Amino acid sequence: MRRSSTLVAFFLATFAWSWSLWVLATRLDLPGPLSDGLVVAGRFGPTLAAIAVTAFVAGGSGLARLLASLRRWRAPVSLWLTVTLGPVVVVLTAIGLAAVLGTPPGGFNDPGTAYLILPAFVIILVAGGPLAEELGWRGFALDRLQDRVGPVPASVLLGLVWGLWHLPLFLDASQVQSSLPLGLYLGQTVTTAVIYTWVWNRTRSLPLVLVLHTMTNLMAGVFPLLRPDAPDDLAFGLAVAIAGVAAVVLIGLTRGRLGAVSRPGAPSGPA
Repeated sequence: MRRSSTLVAFFLATFAWSWSLWVLATRLDLPGPLSDGLVVAGRFGPTLAAIAVTAFVAGGSGLARLLASLRRWRAPVSLWLTVTLGPVVVVLTAIGLAAVLGTPPGGFNDPGTAYLILPAFVIILVAGGPLAEELGWRGFALDRLQDRVGPVPASVLLGLVWGLWHLPLFLDASQVQSSLPLGLYLGQTVTTAVIYTWVWNRTRSLPLVLVLHTMTNLMAGVFPLLRPDAPDDLAFGLAVAIAGVAAVVLIGLTRGRLGAVSRPGAPSGPA
C-alpha cells in the first residue's frame, strides 16, 4: 500500500471509530458511566487505527517498530524539564497576563489537594487523551506527513486534523470543548502540534510527547484556565498565543526543520 493510501486509511479509521462512539454518547440517553465510557473509548481512535493499519500493511515487524517508540526514554534532562515544566509556565503566564489585562483568574485549587496531582496525571495519561492519541498522531502519521510535505506543513496539517477530530465533543455539554470557540481551539492544536513535532524529531521518544500532552491537559485543569470557573476565554487565548510564539521561535531557530534529520529510505522534504 502506498504511503498516501496508508495515511488515508489511518485517518478514515481514526475518524470512523471516534466519531461513531462520540455521536452515540451524545445522542443516546445513556447512564453517565456508559456515556463517559463511550467518550473515553472514542479517544483511542488514533492509537487503535495506527495499530490496525500498521498490522495490515507491515505485519508483526512493522507493529514492533511502531511500538518501539514507547520504549525510547533517553533524552537530555533539559528536554524532560521542558516538557514537564513548560506547560506550567505557559498556563501561569497566561493567567497572569489576563489578570493584568483586567480578567482576574477563577478560584485556584486548594493547595491541600496537591497530593492528587500524581493520580490525576495517570488518569489523564491513560483515559484523558495522550496514550489514546499519540501513538497515532505522532507515532504513525507525523513522519509520513513530514516525508511528503516537510516538518512545518506536516505539523500544521496534523494540527488541523487533530483539532477537527474533536468536533463531536463540541456538541457535548459535558466536555470542555463545548465552551470554547472552534477557531481558538484549532489555534491551540496547530501551535502545539509544531512544538510536539520539534520534541518528536529531536528524540523519536513517545514518552516525552506523552508527558508534554499530559502536562498540558493537567495544567489546564489544575489552574483556572479551562475549568468551569474560568471567567472567560482570555487566559486560554493568551496561552495559545504564547504557544504560537514558541512555535514561531522553534521554526526560526531550526530553519523550518524542527529538529528533523534525514532518515534512510525517506524522501527529503523541504527545509
